[in-house]
Amino acid sequence: MEARGGTGGSVRRGEWRWVAGAVVVLVVVSSLPYAIAWATTPEGAGFTGLVFNPQDGHSYLAKMRQGLEGSWRFQLTYTPERSPGAPVYLYHLWLGHVARWTGLPLIGVYHGARILGGVAMLMGIYALACQLSDRRRERGTMFLLTALGSGVGWLAGVVGVQTADLWVAEAFPAYSLMGNAHFPLAIGLMTAIGVGGLRVAELTRSTENHQATVWPWGIGMTVAAVLLGGIQPFGLVPVFGGLGVMVVARAVREGSIPRRAGAWVAAAGAAALPYPVYMQLAIRADPVLAAWNAQNATSSPPLWDWALSYGLVLVLAVLGGRAALRRGSDGDWLLVGWILVTVIGMVVPHPLQRRLSLGLGVPVGLLAGVGWWRGARAKIQPRRRGLWRGLAIGLSALTPVFLMAMVSLAALAGEPWFYLSDGEWAALRWLRDEGRPEVVVLCAPQTGTFVPSWAGQRVVYGHPFETLDAERRRAEVEAVWGGEMSAAEEERFLEENQVRYVMLGPRERALGAGVERSGEFGVLVFETEDVKVYDVSGQ
Repeated sequence: MEARGGTGGSVRRGEWRWVAGAVVVLVVVSSLPYAIAWATTPEGAGFTGLVFNPQDGHSYLAKMRQGLEGSWRFQLTYTPERSPGAPVYLYHLWLGHVARWTGLPLIGVYHGARILGGVAMLMGIYALACQLSDRRRERGTMFLLTALGSGVGWLAGVVGVQTADLWVAEAFPAYSLMGNAHFPLAIGLMTAIGVGGLRVAELTRSTENHQATVWPWGIGMTVAAVLLGGIQPFGLVPVFGGLGVMVVARAVREGSIPRRAGAWVAAAGAAALPYPVYMQLAIRADPVLAAWNAQNATSSPPLWDWALSYGLVLVLAVLGGRAALRRGSDGDWLLVGWILVTVIGMVVPHPLQRRLSLGLGVPVGLLAGVGWWRGARAKIQPRRRGLWRGLAIGLSALTPVFLMAMVSLAALAGEPWFYLSDGEWAALRWLRDEGRPEVVVLCAPQTGTFVPSWAGQRVVYGHPFETLDAERRRAEVEAVWGGEMSAAEEERFLEENQVRYVMLGPRERALGAGVERSGEFGVLVFETEDVKVYDVSGQ
């Protein structure tokens, strides 16, 4: 890499073929747990299509269902309170509209978006590596350590400790690729902003008029920023923070302010702000969404946890950071600033610390590649460098392998979060096709995860963050099914939560409803071998 960190090296056709092949392999491998879960579906059940963090996954499907039904306003469906909603979560609402326009199933659109987002993320990572290095093997190492890199979660998980690389998907590209549709796309947009910022910084360095060349990169950076602001606005903070550090470092290094580069970065960041600002105002204007937003706190794990969660990748990144600070190019300062802003954001007290970890694995992994190539590699005998490079990449990829193995084993064991019985599917179809869409359903907490996504009705409890006053509501729902409420208390509970339908199936019986309560919940309107649905109104 040149000291000024400009355009990196040119990419030959054969190199892009290698990258395309690597991307295809990674995307296919990331989908194997889903294929295994589908292939091992227990008899008498159906696969939901989700295996990684299924509670959040079903909340995304519930948002998509609102788009499928024609809405551009998001409403909470995991709580009995009803509100006008607001045009937020537009990406998932848009995916629901895509399903409506194409006639494809929601889960198919979801996975299609996950795969396409993953391709965008992986290609973006390599494109950013190309801006940082003119050596093919170095940027290949940077790409693999970024795409696969995690820490010692695989070892901690064996002994029952859950480090961040086992559950904070947004901070690790490999986990994001497996986990959902919006994290990989958001990370891909962050890399696009980084690439655009570096190209603009390089092309505006000359005193000659290069505006015709700068404009495509500046506009591309701006478009990526606007899209990121609509999908995951938290990602704007670390990447634009990194670009800001880059501009300041260049001003200090050169003794003059890079006005054109700074103006492009500032303009792109400013263009991305209107929708996130509007979104916050819209949420606060809706009492139900405001209450949800107030309880939606996501604190960050401690720094020692993050250190374990990146493990060897972090060790190599420290070596890379030392080399980067000595060299001091624009690309080096982008990566260092990106990490610095993220860490500060995760330790400063505020309710959304963990959200700022989105994409953290990108600068850490890229610096790890620099650390390997320009630090550790020089200390190894040439004939052994390939072996040690492979070991470093392999060790860094153990946590994603561990996650896939654990999910696959859970599928083989018939994990209830992955599957619904045939009777449950039939009941959900009845609720979707025959039930009133605006009403509330009472069911077990776990069943409540599935009703909004597959049928569309609201539930009393279904999600630890999207149910208002979630802990109390969960306890009350469990008390109903455990027979801990008197008849008067239960009647008052149903009225207070505006319950219209009661779904009684295997998950409800597991909580204590082993004795059928025919008639107690109203009129039986649907029945299969293991599931009944009652209409509380008696109609």
